Amino acid sequence: MLTASPPKQDTLAHFAKSFCADTHGLILPYVTMMLIVIIGVSVLALDGARYMSLQTQLQNGADALALAGAAELDRLPDARTRAIRAIDNLVANGTLFGQERRVQVSRVEFYSRLPADDSRPMSEGTLATDGTNARFVAVTVRPITLNTLLPASFFGGANAVSAGAAAVAGFDQVVCQAAPLYVCNPYEVPGMSYEQASGALQEAAADPAMRRQLLRLRQYGDRTQPHVAADYGFLELAQLSSDTEVMGTIAVDRPRACFIQNGVNFRPGAIPAAREAFNVRFDIYEGMMGGRENDPSYRPALNVRKGYVGGGSSGACNARPGTDWPIGAPPGQVTGLPLDREWPFEGGRMGNGIWNFATYWQVNHGGGGRDLPIIDGNVASNSNLPSRYDVYRYENDQGYVGDRSPGGETGVPACYGGGALSDVPDRRVLQAAMVNCQSLGLVGGAQANVPVAAFGKLFLTLPLQRSQTDLYVELVGLVKPGDDGNFEMVQLYR
Repeated sequence: MLTASPPKQDTLAHFAKSFCADTHGLILPYVTMMLIVIIGVSVLALDGARYMSLQTQLQNGADALALAGAAELDRLPDARTRAIRAIDNLVANGTLFGQERRVQVSRVEFYSRLPADDSRPMSEGTLATDGTNARFVAVTVRPITLNTLLPASFFGGANAVSAGAAAVAGFDQVVCQAAPLYVCNPYEVPGMSYEQASGALQEAAADPAMRRQLLRLRQYGDRTQPHVAADYGFLELAQLSSDTEVMGTIAVDRPRACFIQNGVNFRPGAIPAAREAFNVRFDIYEGMMGGRENDPSYRPALNVRKGYVGGGSSGACNARPGTDWPIGAPPGQVTGLPLDREWPFEGGRMGNGIWNFATYWQVNHGGGGRDLPIIDGNVASNSNLPSRYDVYRYENDQGYVGDRSPGGETGVPACYGGGALSDVPDRRVLQAAMVNCQSLGLVGGAQANVPVAAFGKLFLTLPLQRSQTDLYVELVGLVKPGDDGNFEMVQLYR
């Protein structure tokens, strides 16, 4: 028996109804659409991570370059040249940032003053005019282009992004455990600019012949007269309210005082009794320093030979300068380190560097058969003069301090009874703020925020006599990183 087939339109209606009622695989179109979104977001996140990594590397590179340059900004005339050299050397070091992505510098600028706050553009700062006022360095690195994985051009964007970086770092030198002392740059002559004066100081510190020239520093006392070369005075500190406290800080072995190169304050007025504080370093305890001979904090230097006679074990603190001190008369008895023969420079404040080494050595070491010292490969003599500091160090290093002169003097401290001595810090070396007083136009004792050209190391050649305030010193050099009590503040500002 045959049956009739359903009409065709009924079959299509049944299929459509079944298809609409079927829910199997309904999520597939949503997954397909979301998968596109997920992949896009993942690629975008990957591009973001790559960009942030590149930005971090560039910023680290800019920071390192700025710090390297800032470490050279010591206020000397060639500071900017040295800073650029340090930056270039760091860039050339391929192992620092990796061979595949080397940081390149696009711009280096030096500033004497930064904008008032970090939100202001660097253009509001003050550009440095030379190395002596360059306190900050701004380094901008060359941008690097990163090709993105996300084809952003399909959506009207770019397929590459650029990352750049910049950093600002600054420098200040801080000297601690130093005497509160300033010295007007002895090598500055009238008419010099600030930069020229700082350059003269830097050249003198590097020249052995100039370091050998004895300096006669005179204490500044007239508040109405301009400062001149080789004036010296005292620095203001909150804890130093009296002359007695200033003298104690000069005499103690490790003063609780720090001074920053950016600016120091001058203390007004002279201290006539300052000799008592300086002379502690030579084993002389008089006046305000009387009774300190058993205090280790007021110990003398290891070597205090000074051309004195008398004293002895029962009166060690009563030795006095020999006749015609410092060489002594007749020659051959005692002698301290002699003065320069002539004083033709700076109105009699700087000698010509010619001194009687032969007599000093014969009197103090000839009797012991000591050979002439060899300093920097040369045998010292009156025709091949060393500095007095070189001779002093040679005596210390070779164990010649105990040699006795015909007059009975040795370099060993006899008055001090406070225990073991130490050569660190060297008590015959003063660290002082060297200031370009003339180019700054300083007049009067009280001055605030005075910039320091450099911190100098000065060797005390002789003690001060009664009613004397002049200091006879040699320039040993400028304070450098690693010197006792010295540290540098190199930090990022932006």
